[in-house]
Formats: sequence, C-alpha cells, structure tokens
Amino acid sequence: MYPFIRPTIPPPDAWLDLLEPAYRERRYSNFGPVATRLENALEQRYAPAGRKAVLVSSGTAGLVAALLALDVQGYVAMPSFTFPATAAAVMLAGCRPLFVDVSPQTWELDLAQLERALGRQRVGAILHVRTLGLCRRLDELQALAKAAAVPLVIDAAASLGGRDEHGAWVGDAGDAEVFSMHATKVFGVGEGGAVFVRDALAERLRRTVNFGLLDGAPAVPGFNGKLSEVHAAIGLAVLERIDGFLARRAEVARRYRTEMAAADLEHPPNAGSPPWQTYPVALPGPAEPLARRLVASGVGVRRYYTPPLHLTSPYATDARLPVTEDLAERILCLPVYSDMSDGELGEIVAIVNRVFSEVAGAVA
Repeated sequence: MYPFIRPTIPPPDAWLDLLEPAYRERRYSNFGPVATRLENALEQRYAPAGRKAVLVSSGTAGLVAALLALDVQGYVAMPSFTFPATAAAVMLAGCRPLFVDVSPQTWELDLAQLERALGRQRVGAILHVRTLGLCRRLDELQALAKAAAVPLVIDAAASLGGRDEHGAWVGDAGDAEVFSMHATKVFGVGEGGAVFVRDALAERLRRTVNFGLLDGAPAVPGFNGKLSEVHAAIGLAVLERIDGFLARRAEVARRYRTEMAAADLEHPPNAGSPPWQTYPVALPGPAEPLARRLVASGVGVRRYYTPPLHLTSPYATDARLPVTEDLAERILCLPVYSDMSDGELGEIVAIVNRVFSEVAGAVA
C-alpha cells in the first residue's frame, strides 16, 4: 500500500546537537536561541525585504495571531474551498467567515466575486488561500485589498519553499503570509508554523503568540502560540535538506503531469513552482468512485477539500458557490513523497492510469 502521506522528518541524530544552545541556556521555549536561529535562517533564505519571520506553534495559530494582531473584527472574506483550519482560525479570532466562490481557472478566490462581495458586505479582512500550496503572484488581489482598504492575510499553509511565476520565493503577499510546518507538509517539523509579516507588525504578532504580554503585563489580546526549541531544532535540520525535498517533488509532479494518460484529466493550474505536498487533479466527473478504486488498488489518495466548508455544520451558510461545489466533487489528490523512488512513482502512475481507464470505461 502506498500511503497518501509519507512524512520525511530528519532523524534525531540530525538535530539533537542543534539543541545544545537551548540546554546551555536552559531555555526551551519563549523565543529561545534555537527558535531565534531558525527565524533568522528563514528570513535569510525566503523572506523578502521588509518582512520578518515569526515562528508559531502551528499554521492555525499563525492565522489566528495575524488576525488578532491586525485587530480584525466582523466578517472575513475567504474561500469555502479550503481546509477547516482556515475557517476555524477566523472563528477563534472572534470573526465570522464570509465565503466567496473560487475561480475555475485558478482554484483560488475569484476576484470578480470577491469584489462583488466586498460591495455587499463590510468586512474586516480578506483571507486568501494558496490552494494546495500553489504559488501564483497575487498582485491583483493585493491591489483589490488596497482599494477596499482592508487587511489581507494569506493562508499559505503548504507553500513554504515555493516560488512564484517570476521565480521569487512566496511570502511577500498581503500584511502577513502564514505557513504550516505540520508533519504532513514538505517543510515539516511535527507541529509548527511560520508567519512572514511586515516589519511594522512583527513585534505585535510576537506579543500576540506570547499571551499578549509586554514587559510581563497583558498589552494586546493574545494566547500561547510559540514554537518550542525542539521543533525549531528539527526545522534547522529540515532547512539543510529542503532543497533536495523540493527538487524530488518537482520531478514527481512533472512525471504525473506528463505520464498520466487520461486526456480529459485536468491538471493543477500553472502557478509558479509549488512545494507539491500533494499532486491534485480534477476529474471530468465525481472523484469518489476513482478514489475508492485507487485505495482498493493500493494507492492512498485524499479528496481535498470536500465537503466545502459552507456545506458543513460548523460553518453552514445559504451561500451559493457553484464553482467551489463542483471542484470539491471532482478534485483528487495523489501522493507525493520527498523520498519517492522512480520505481514507486512508476507503479503509482501505472495503477492510476489503469484504474482511471476502468472507471471511465464503466461510466461510458
């Protein structure tokens, strides 16, 4: 059985020595020496000028902290086509999701629909999602947010280490761009995340994930959202290996795109160079029959993001989001591993092609 996710976390002997400064100072959290070193390394590698990296305990914590630090209130315009953590973060920040449909061309927020939504409803912020880690430039979205005079936060959970169409690292969009370092992500440390944030907002964000404290007293709304020194040490070890992980995953994605035989299979939109946590495709019809057959044939798959959030009980609305609902029915995500061998990939592609042909034949 090929699992859907096969995390690649460096073994203890790759990061235990990196913890030595924390043990020397007896400081294992609260922005200790190892976390500080990782923040600096992430800034030097990925962050554009004018941005700071702030480590957080999870991508969800980063989203909550960004919304709190920006003092966002009321509705937050966002897609329903996303992982539940995005909407959960909005609710945890004391706000309410305003779901907006996505574009069939980009699988991300439809800017025309977003502009109409902003004209109908006053919102406190826009929360954009880089769908499944895609890495397109967001210049038009940023211009729209600026014209509407609302903050823009980017949920880039699966995008750390990705580049946009111009070859620039992602992380420069909006007021804050939030990355996950969950074990399932390409840059995985177990549990963790990072926020690339405007310099002017960095210290407020840092206070927000430290209970809102300033000089020992509450100064802003906050909670405990810091990253431990242990997870930071793992992150330093991942940083030494990430280029190889990204190169291998890019090759896996290339072969999926070129070797899957179905002519009517819709491959992911061209959007820079994503890290490829997974390889998503859209089928011509419902994905569930193919998903069941693939699992039965030994290939783990996942149907992100279904059901879409506006059709689930915690976030149910009467919104009509036809593109979202259509994509949620048709999207299927295939496994990508940082250590996937050519033999494994060849077998998976062969199984996918065979099962797709069988299901297509049965439908015909």
